[in-house]
Amino acid sequence: MRIGRAAARLSLLALLVAAGAAPLLAGVFETKLRLPLRPKLAVTGRERISIAPFIVASRTTDKKDAARIQDFDLDAEFRRYLGKLLQKRTKMTLVTMPADVKLPTSNLKDLTENTDFWRGVGARTGADLVLGGVVDFKVENKSGYRTEEYRSPVDNKIYTRQVLVESTGFTFDVSVLALDGRTGAQLFLENFRDQKEKPKRAADEMAGLFENLFSLEGQLLGLFVVREREANRYVFD
Repeated sequence: MRIGRAAARLSLLALLVAAGAAPLLAGVFETKLRLPLRPKLAVTGRERISIAPFIVASRTTDKKDAARIQDFDLDAEFRRYLGKLLQKRTKMTLVTMPADVKLPTSNLKDLTENTDFWRGVGARTGADLVLGGVVDFKVENKSGYRTEEYRSPVDNKIYTRQVLVESTGFTFDVSVLALDGRTGAQLFLENFRDQKEKPKRAADEMAGLFENLFSLEGQLLGLFVVREREANRYVFD
């Protein structure tokens, strides 16, 4: 059976991509393109935006460390970080949220449906967009044994032994809720999550939190601004 010219070219292209070739055969070229990614929210980029309190799901999973981080205000730290990020990386105007604004519920579903509350917040702040949601940060100390090989200094033979390994895990989880400041209607709700593990016990939780946040920075900005991603494309001459 004869293969048409178009089908033959597609077959050749598939082989080139699979082989990771970069230019390649006569008439086939690999190029890198920077492709725009639209923001997930339909925004102009110059809106007035205000950040409401976030529901704090938990502070830590390791209860014996609770006293050590009792003054750690996860909601305040995340809102401060998010506000600075928006001011630095977007053209939006950040509007201060009144200190006396309190969430009417700690249930996310009920919060998203409470249009009267969000419409009132929008009226007080004059914001086009209001952000809220749920934030969670978990610190977990871990320990266990790992088998490793070692060479004995006595007889120069290789043996195996059990070695105690300790680490601290950090998990940051946030659901970002965006609402229309005029109507109180939900515009967007998405979850972002990052995990890190440090090869030692009782690592600093604030440092762990901000490492999580830095890892999520691009995804959070993707809600509001156009981003670019680089992709390979194969072109026939």
